[in-house]
Amino acid sequence: MKWGVEFWMRVAITAGFVLLLFLAPSVLFPFIVSLVITTLLNPVAHRVYYYAQKWKIPHFPYDFAILASFAIFIAVIYFIAVHIFVPFVTEFQAFVKSVPGMLAAVQQAIPQLEEQYHLSLMPPEAKSLLARILQDIGEYTLKIAQFSLSAIFSFASTVVQLIVVPFITFYMMKKGGYFVNAFIHIFPDRYHRHLEELFKEIHFVLNAYIRGQLLLSTLMGTVVFIGMMALHIPYPLVIGLLAAIVETIPLIGPIIGAIPPVLLGLLQGTTVMFQVIIFYVIVQQVDGHFVMPKLMGSIINVHPVSIIAGVLIGGKLFGVVGTIIAVPLVAVLQILLKHMWFYDRYKNVR
Repeated sequence: MKWGVEFWMRVAITAGFVLLLFLAPSVLFPFIVSLVITTLLNPVAHRVYYYAQKWKIPHFPYDFAILASFAIFIAVIYFIAVHIFVPFVTEFQAFVKSVPGMLAAVQQAIPQLEEQYHLSLMPPEAKSLLARILQDIGEYTLKIAQFSLSAIFSFASTVVQLIVVPFITFYMMKKGGYFVNAFIHIFPDRYHRHLEELFKEIHFVLNAYIRGQLLLSTLMGTVVFIGMMALHIPYPLVIGLLAAIVETIPLIGPIIGAIPPVLLGLLQGTTVMFQVIIFYVIVQQVDGHFVMPKLMGSIINVHPVSIIAGVLIGGKLFGVVGTIIAVPLVAVLQILLKHMWFYDRYKNVR
């Protein structure tokens, strides 16, 4: 790129947009929710419109297909709320009430572990470290429960912001390409084709990531729920949903999700605890070597070191939400660098 007026105009527009996001980050929330819903409903709307054209239904605009996809989405949400969310809230409240007793029971289990596995022969420093680790894990479990409960109320407090989500989603589904084209036409004509390729690649990666991650989280939550039921671990629905949520956190998420069921297994005996550990090891191995590569493939082609750095930076800046959105943001940043930083080289390859 030449360092002319056009280049600095692009820099100024980008910098202004980034500054706006930093000054009002909460504005992004309804747009992110709308983007996820749009990604899920676009194929449904296209399919409805396709069959409407195939069956030659008169006066059936694409707006009706969008509204039909909304109706299907609402029906699915209602089914989830009635059959999953309501039982989850009841079970989760019982889980939160049991956490203090569970922490006390874990502390009482330490002498039994020492006697059963001859840990008394360990150096005092090692035993102190083990006790400290168990205590930290217990306190961490309590914080997870408290955070999850506060997150539910915080989410309920954002109802005002969620009111605009259906309207944003509707216009994203109807005229999503219009906004992209309007942004592209800010720049000179010779960059239009390149920017179109850039946005197509970003759209493809984000669509694949969102759908793949939701499918992966659903699958993981279902498997863990069935596994906890089979092992007779209490609160299987809470543990299953926790596994589905932390599956969105790369690398460290599965470890975080395994802590509560391991502690609950310990309370039923070391045999059950080891069964839970073996179960999670097998599930994570299958997930990491077979399921995730099959779903994601080489779409999110990000180096593990970049993922770790993104997770750490995202967690530091935006907490849990930052760790969840770290991977797609790093993937988008990688695409931007490929297209913009190495613009001339990429243009010549094309």
